[in-house]
Amino acid sequence: MSSAKPKRRGQLWQSAWPDHAALSAEVTLEVPFQDADPTGVAWHGNYFRYYDTARITLMAKLDFGYRDMAGVGQIWPIVDTRVRYIRSAPFGSQLRVHAQLVEWEFRLRLYYQIFDEQGRRINEAYTVQVPVAADSEALMVGVPEFLQARINRLIQVQAPSA
Repeated sequence: MSSAKPKRRGQLWQSAWPDHAALSAEVTLEVPFQDADPTGVAWHGNYFRYYDTARITLMAKLDFGYRDMAGVGQIWPIVDTRVRYIRSAPFGSQLRVHAQLVEWEFRLRLYYQIFDEQGRRINEAYTVQVPVAADSEALMVGVPEFLQARINRLIQVQAPSA
């Protein structure tokens, strides 16, 4: 894992996750009509699609998207998740979905925040993914070395000079 001193976040689940700008991505999306429940706000289950959109963007930065995972004979199922709903997102509203890789030694933990048009956090969540061999469906131990190397390179390249 990283030797950088963790930055205090003050979020619901973890008070000190690593905060590397190189390991984050953000997407903007509009809540479509079909995502709204009868009250006119995004149905709670649709937030997972919003997280996935940001996760795909982040994993592309690491050159490790879903096809890349399959190409090395791995699948990465989500085995744990937690969500905290703070405010609702009305149909038609613009959302900023921020994804941050915060753990990567033995599994991938991504932390998400969703902000509304006023910049207010309306939602936060995390997901945990683990490597599984595609052929045998056996759990693999640890994140592959080549992915660790990519992550370390990104952190070092974008680290401020002393």
